[in-house]
Amino acid sequence: MPSEVSRVYELSFVEPRLKMTFFGRILVRVLSYVSHLVLVALALTSLVSDLRPIRALGVFLVLFLIDRFIHFREADRPFNELPKGGKVNTARFITPRAFSSLEKAFDRSSLTEQSFFLELGMQLSRSPDIKEGLVRLDVNPEEFKQKLEEFLPKSRKPGGLIRKEALLLAAQTLITSAFEHALSNGHRFIGPTDLFSVLPLMKDEFVLRLFNIFGIVSGDLGKALIFTTAKRQFSHFKRLPASLGGFMFERERELRHRIMNRAWTSRPTPILDRFSRDFTDLARRQAIGFLVGHETEYERLVDTLSRPVNPNALLIGEAGIGKETLVARLAFQIIKDAVPKPLFDRRLVALELSTIVAGAAAHELHSRLQALVEEINIAGNIILYIPDIHNLVKTSGTAYLSAADALMPIIMNNSFPFIGSTYPREFKEYLEPRSDFVGIFEIIRVEEITEEEAEKLLVYESLILEKNSKMVISFGAVKKSVKLAKKYFRNKFLPASAEELLKSAVVEASRRDEKFLGPDAVIRAAEAKVNIPIHEAKESEAKELLNLEAIIHERLIDQDEPVKAVSDALRAYRSGLSRPGGPIASFLFVGPTGVGKTELAKILAGIQFGSKDLMVRFDMTEYQDKQSFYRFIGSPDGKITGSLTEAVLQKPYSLILLDEFEKAYPDILNLFLQVFDDGRLTDNLGRVVDFQNTILIATSNAHSDIINESLKQGQTMTQIAEYLKRKLTDVFRPELLNRFSKIIIFKDLSAPDVQKIAALNLKDLAETVSSQGITLTFDSEVVKLVAKWGYDPASGARPLRRVIEDKVKNPLAQGILKKEFVRGSRVKVVVRGEELEFQTEV
Repeated sequence: MPSEVSRVYELSFVEPRLKMTFFGRILVRVLSYVSHLVLVALALTSLVSDLRPIRALGVFLVLFLIDRFIHFREADRPFNELPKGGKVNTARFITPRAFSSLEKAFDRSSLTEQSFFLELGMQLSRSPDIKEGLVRLDVNPEEFKQKLEEFLPKSRKPGGLIRKEALLLAAQTLITSAFEHALSNGHRFIGPTDLFSVLPLMKDEFVLRLFNIFGIVSGDLGKALIFTTAKRQFSHFKRLPASLGGFMFERERELRHRIMNRAWTSRPTPILDRFSRDFTDLARRQAIGFLVGHETEYERLVDTLSRPVNPNALLIGEAGIGKETLVARLAFQIIKDAVPKPLFDRRLVALELSTIVAGAAAHELHSRLQALVEEINIAGNIILYIPDIHNLVKTSGTAYLSAADALMPIIMNNSFPFIGSTYPREFKEYLEPRSDFVGIFEIIRVEEITEEEAEKLLVYESLILEKNSKMVISFGAVKKSVKLAKKYFRNKFLPASAEELLKSAVVEASRRDEKFLGPDAVIRAAEAKVNIPIHEAKESEAKELLNLEAIIHERLIDQDEPVKAVSDALRAYRSGLSRPGGPIASFLFVGPTGVGKTELAKILAGIQFGSKDLMVRFDMTEYQDKQSFYRFIGSPDGKITGSLTEAVLQKPYSLILLDEFEKAYPDILNLFLQVFDDGRLTDNLGRVVDFQNTILIATSNAHSDIINESLKQGQTMTQIAEYLKRKLTDVFRPELLNRFSKIIIFKDLSAPDVQKIAALNLKDLAETVSSQGITLTFDSEVVKLVAKWGYDPASGARPLRRVIEDKVKNPLAQGILKKEFVRGSRVKVVVRGEELEFQTEV
């Protein structure tokens, strides 16, 4: 598929020097040096001449040589001089340094018969910029160069010298790709970094092998080299900016507040200035205007504001997603005259509605708004932007209603371009019901930027962080920040979530007095925030994962098949082999009540997420009708939030337990078809809720009687499971059953099993009591008696908790309150007849 650049331009590569012989190029180079020396000598001689015309010629030659010196590293033409379309000779946009590397690789390849692209890689690898770029990619430049030298002889093609025509074609292919790369990344010329960035795109066997060995991806390479490109642009007399706006590279000298357009037809706006921020002024100061991504939304915004009828745009998006960044970019493009004619030479002003209504009585507010509206109309060059525009129609106060009354007619009157912004929830609740208001706007939904765009933006942010922290940040750290933020920190959107994570890693590395920030530091920072293991399993952790069954059985009695199934799923996830796109795992636990289904879920939450508190439980018997369906995912009008969707948004890394799943409303069951399959769900506000960091466990008692009967008949759990899965189609749709990672069958607990569970529960109680300085022990007969009281074949171990509550915990609590058991006491519980007795030993 042709690229956007190739659709606009007819690219060629015409460079006469490469068509010359090797000695011909040397001759041209020598003549160039000689001619410059002659000009220097002529200039110096002319300056000391007594004749005024000769001295004038000397001055002219000096100025010419100074200009040549200043621009000696630049190409013949920069990209901002490109025509709007047609034929373009890419050779005119190559810097001398880039061409020098190209020329040397061209000559060496023709003489040695070795790969032209490898030869070019060798020449470029000597560049300081490329070396720094490799370091940013966590690649040792010397090791990279050694591998290059090893591959070069292997790339030799026997059978005579490589034909010059083939080399010219290879050079043209390379330069065309480098031209597109440099242009798309906002570079002024084609430089060495652009040539190096597109080497993997050349499909050369040895280049691809070389880059694969070091794990270098073409897209990553281009973004990592931004570090060196941007640093070079801010070298010498320029300093790195303090904010992203400073990377616009062109600075306005005049920083005063401008109210007059160039046609001198606009008017001052003192009242508007008092209650607003002028974005065009901020753009001139380079405080705003830097934009990566959002191209589609920006084009729609400009097109909407440029039309003669209803030039009103409403930006809808979550906080921090980039709504105001789009408006700021428009302000920057206005001051650069890079906007359509209807927007040319305008001021973009953000009205601070809260400042207008603050502390104003009704009559004062009315007069303020009247004067403000009159100013905007008379000025004639204003684009008005109102953030949080839902406040205009929000019925939470008379002040806002008055503001709406005054401003609504102007918005509807097409007097000037107008931009509003709001959030999805507020749009649905306050604006969408007002069809008369919404109808005058073009709705533009601002989406989250892609991971690739976030990486590019974070590279520029990293340069500022490096300046402040005196630390080198690798591109691997940037990429890992974006990847982990996208996966684990869904409460915020890219790039804000990734930027926050990267800053946390920088702070932590600074505390450790580290001078280099790599991916491992970012992983540590992420793990500290989410409290779950993210890093690659080390030897000790791998050993623990391999013995996961034994660890689970410390807390769960029997149920070998379920324990093995969940252990296998966790091992697959931690080794990176789990299915991409879905949740970590989704299980259907089937079995009688009180056999350990919920307990296993709690243990899993503790192992994977670090705490049993990160298990979110839903009793599906509470969601059996249409109204409860809206309580589960939110009502269409946005007034009721969804209990499930909000829980996952608040705890994106958690275990979701769906108790008695079969009793849920059918629409809810259908909802989980998408969740189990894609790991995502769209809520009532249009937000995508991500389940990819959750474990989903649904429990069911359906057909549990079959398990007991089959076990009595001597069938294995595998045989029972296959039969039960077929029977479960009576309760669940087959397509729902097929989406579970595994259907796990729990068997009944025996009396000895309940006795072991009783011992565990009593041990937990003793540990709780020990926090008060009391030592609690139990005679072995106590465990047997408690297990006997708490065993019910129909309810499993469920009555056990109540028995311990009544027979042990309550008497113990009374003894503590009566001061019978005090700090330092040793309390032993023994059996006397059919009752328990508490013996105290201080």
